[in-house]
Parts: sequence; structure tokens; C-alpha cells
Amino acid sequence: MQFKSLVAAAALTGFVAANTASFLFVLLTIFLDSTLTTATPSISSGCSFSSFTATVPAQVASVAACPTAIGDINISGNGFGSIDLTGVKQIYGNLRINGTQLATVFNAPTLQLVSGQLSISDATTLATVNLAQLTTVGTLVYNALPALTSTGLTTGITSAESIVFTNTGLTSLAGINVYKLTNFEVSNNADIATIDSGLESVTDTLAINYNSDKVEVYLDQLTSAQNIIFQKIASLSVGNLTTVNGSLSLESNTLESFDFPVLTNLGNSLSIEQNDDLEEFGFPVLKNIGGALSIQSNDHLESFSFFPNLTTIGGSVTLDGDFNNGTFPKLNRVAGGFNLTSTGSLTCDSFVKLNSNGAIKGDKFYCEGASSTVSSSSSKSGNANGQSTNTATSGSGSGSGSSATTSGSSSTRSSGAAPASGFQLATFGAIFAGVGAFLF
Repeated sequence: MQFKSLVAAAALTGFVAANTASFLFVLLTIFLDSTLTTATPSISSGCSFSSFTATVPAQVASVAACPTAIGDINISGNGFGSIDLTGVKQIYGNLRINGTQLATVFNAPTLQLVSGQLSISDATTLATVNLAQLTTVGTLVYNALPALTSTGLTTGITSAESIVFTNTGLTSLAGINVYKLTNFEVSNNADIATIDSGLESVTDTLAINYNSDKVEVYLDQLTSAQNIIFQKIASLSVGNLTTVNGSLSLESNTLESFDFPVLTNLGNSLSIEQNDDLEEFGFPVLKNIGGALSIQSNDHLESFSFFPNLTTIGGSVTLDGDFNNGTFPKLNRVAGGFNLTSTGSLTCDSFVKLNSNGAIKGDKFYCEGASSTVSSSSSKSGNANGQSTNTATSGSGSGSGSSATTSGSSSTRSSGAAPASGFQLATFGAIFAGVGAFLF
């Protein structure tokens, strides 16, 4: 009892002297750390790999002999005709197979979990992958595998953070049964004709680029994403996508049409560019674009009247094409500049009115239509006297200038440490008392 009292008194003295929570934080950290380390998976002798590189089959066999392996395992070089990890079930770390140019088979039929990255890359003759039981992985990467036609995921991935397939010979994405990912990329896989995924959300980037020229993309369960990039796709179905928190880009596709029927908010920019076959698209309920809007170089697109409910654009607007029709019936605010160039029969009348009403807040307005060219710049880019400059040339139209000013506010907070309040000290004391009761 006397020992406990001395320990408690010493601890309390140290706490008061410090007059901060630092001592308590260190104490709790030591206690929690000692508790959590007991949860480390038990492993066989010789199965802890700090940073292990295998260049011959015998070294790979030492990993395969471990039901559970801990550490980063790298397999590389031309010493393999096949890579066999039969036996290992769990790897708590990364497994990277890179540059095994002579290997034709990667066999890991018992592997169920890789907590970090499982990467197979730069193996130009690899034709077979067997990951029959793999269900859980941190990040899965297949890259530069031109001879590989199948993922080898028999049971299928049900838990992952990110999945990347680039520059492979894959013909399908069988075995991807994940509903939420941080990143999902499928790029430069010339033989993938269909991408049909049950993916529901992507918290960072969804990118589908330059696969088969006729690739069809079905993402009908997708409801939200941060950023989306679609390039070189022939058809697209995203019937349940309601929110894109970042940017949406559709560029260099062979689509004739596409539709985002329930997308209501776009947090950043929208880019629709260089889609040579595009004739129409739809954003029937989209209300807000948080960044810029760019519609350019779509050779067969004659209208951009596909935003019936769009009210605000948080950046600039760039419209360039052979337009005969184009309206934004509910648009009342454009935070940036406005630039429209049309070689079709579209006139500038409605956009000049929008600018005159003050809806366009940016410092530049330019519209080149069928019967007029109208340009103006506000005081933010005006002459030396601070006056706006306005020019207009037209057959029957006139130009109008607008000016817009913005004001910002900032707040600062002292970087010095404030003295602890009575409430803080009382709180620290109560927490310390609780820890003391637990220890003694």
C-alpha cells in the first residue's frame, strides 16, 4: 500500500509541475501501446520479414512456408519460370512482384489477405494468375501484363481500398466484388469490352481511360464519387449517380449520347471535350457546378441546352463549337468569366442579357455568335483609371459591360500557447484520477 501511495504521489507531483496534459498523454500512450501489441498475430519462426527481396525460387519458398507472414515481400528478377506461394494465407504488409520477365505463372491459391499493396507489374510473359481465395487487400495493382487475360480472382475481392488495372491483356474484370473504394482505375486495357461494376461509392478518383474502342461501361449502382474521368468509352450508364464532390470529365470518347439522370450537385468542374461523335447529353436535375464548365471541340454537338435546372456555376464558362441552340434557362450566377464561340446559328442575345443583369461575376465576357461579337471586361482588368472597358462589334447586336467586385475576409489566431483554463485543469485532474483508480 505504501508503494502505491508513493507512486501515486510522484505521478501527481509530476502532473501538477507540468501544468499540461503532456504527462497524461504519455502515460496513456504507454498503457495503450502495451495493450495493443498483444493483438499482433502470432507467427512461426522465420516468418517476420523486415524488407525481403526474393530473386530465386528457394527464397519464395521460405515465404510460402509461412501460413502468416509479416513484412514487405518483393519478388523480382529473371530467375523465375513460375512463382509459387502455395501455403501462405495472410501477409501483413506489401507483396510486390515486379520485373519478373520470364515468369509465366503466379500461383498463390491459399492466399486470403494482403493488408497492404498487392502489386503485379512489368511481367510481360505472365499468362496465369491464381489468387483463388483472395478476398481482402489494401491496394490491388495489375500493371504492364500484356499476356494476362484473366484476373485469377476466383472467390473475388470483397474488401479493398483501391484497385488499379493498367496496360494488361485482361478481357474482363471478373472477381471485383467491392462496393466502396478510394480509387478505381481501369486504363489502357485494349481487350476489355465491358466494365460492369456493382461499385457504389468512390471517395477519391474513378478513372476509366483508353480501353477497347467499343468499351461499354455500366456503373448503375454508383451513387457518389469524388472525381470521375471517362475517356475513350462507347457507352455509359450511371443511372443512380447523385453526387460528384470533385470534378467530372468526359473527353475523347466515342459516345453518341450520355445521361446523368439524377446528378444534382457537382462540387468542382465539368469538362465535355473532344467527343467527336457526341450529339446530345443530359443533366436534367443538375443545379450546381462548383467549378468551371467547359464544352469544346465536340464535332457533332449542335446544342448545349441540356441543363434545364442549372442555377449556379462556381468558375468560368467556356463554350466552343458549331452550336445552333444553347440556353441555360435558370442560370443566375457565373462566378468566373464567360467565353462562347459558335460557328453555328446560335446568337448572343440571351447571354448578353445574362451579363447585363450582373449574373456573370467574372472580369471578362466574350460571345461570338451568328450575328454579333460582344466582349467586355470589368474594372478588375480595366484601364489605369480603374474604369471598365467595353467593346462591341456586330451586325445587329450590341455589347454591354459589367463590373464585379469581390471582398474577402480573413481571420488570424495567435500561435502562442494559451494558459490552461480552470476547466481544462479540472478535466485533466478528473482523467488522471480515473487512470490512477484503474492502475491502483
